[in-house]
Amino acid sequence: MMISLALLLFPLFHATSQEEIVQIVNNVKGGLWKAKVYNKTEFDVEAAMMHMDSTILSEEPVFSSPLQSTPEVFDARERWPEFQVPIQMQAACNGCWAFATTASMTYRLGVAGCYKGLISPQDLLSCDKTNKACQGGNPLRAMLFAANNGIASDDCVPFVSEFGRVPLCPSKCKNGSAIERYKYKTPFQVGVSDVQTLLMESGPLYARFNVYADFLNYEDGIYEHVTGRQLGSHAVLLLGWGVEKGVDYWLLQNSYSEEWGEKGYFRMRRGSNQCGMENAFYGGIVDCNAL
Repeated sequence: MMISLALLLFPLFHATSQEEIVQIVNNVKGGLWKAKVYNKTEFDVEAAMMHMDSTILSEEPVFSSPLQSTPEVFDARERWPEFQVPIQMQAACNGCWAFATTASMTYRLGVAGCYKGLISPQDLLSCDKTNKACQGGNPLRAMLFAANNGIASDDCVPFVSEFGRVPLCPSKCKNGSAIERYKYKTPFQVGVSDVQTLLMESGPLYARFNVYADFLNYEDGIYEHVTGRQLGSHAVLLLGWGVEKGVDYWLLQNSYSEEWGEKGYFRMRRGSNQCGMENAFYGGIVDCNAL
């Protein structure tokens, strides 16, 4: 197993301030990514630290058999540009679980042939009482809610919980029209050996990983943990994968706004269960006839 130079250089020291983190990350010789100090108008690092899920994933290596037929690079935005989900901003709401669930559902409905526009994270936040709204959520419970109850479109129920306040489950769309909610047929968790094939066949997936303080200062490149304490876990959208200068990566979409990272996207080192991500991919099967 390849051991990161960054981890060899900084195995124990945990920086505490943005400035310390950026200095350490950007001075790693041969480092894979760059960090920056964000001001609050770009991205509020301190607020993000306070809005993490408490679940921690195992970071032990995960066995993955090689897939001979898998392309070296895959990007759902290029494969299905007509279903592309805009970069969203969860702000002071720990609702990443809802953003990841609905972004995946948006794509997967489209790939199945029954695109309904952007699916609403707000409707899920307000209506799914098996989860904790802006206080965190579980991916399989969210997927099961989508299967049993359905979720409205974002045009019908737009996001309003950027300050953490979650309104009651709506009975009508914002414009007063009747709500139509769209369902998954079957929710699932998928192993890392199958995730690439499933993504190529039926669309992007919910991904979850442990967050360390340095991740919040990510600017560009292929992320791997260098320094900073563990803060909790976070949910994002898995869009694909690739290789850069011999390093495999996952391609992901965040809900931290376009001011963060690679215009709202980021890449994470693939193949070593970085931050536990390769333990945690989720999605739902779509049956357009059953919506």
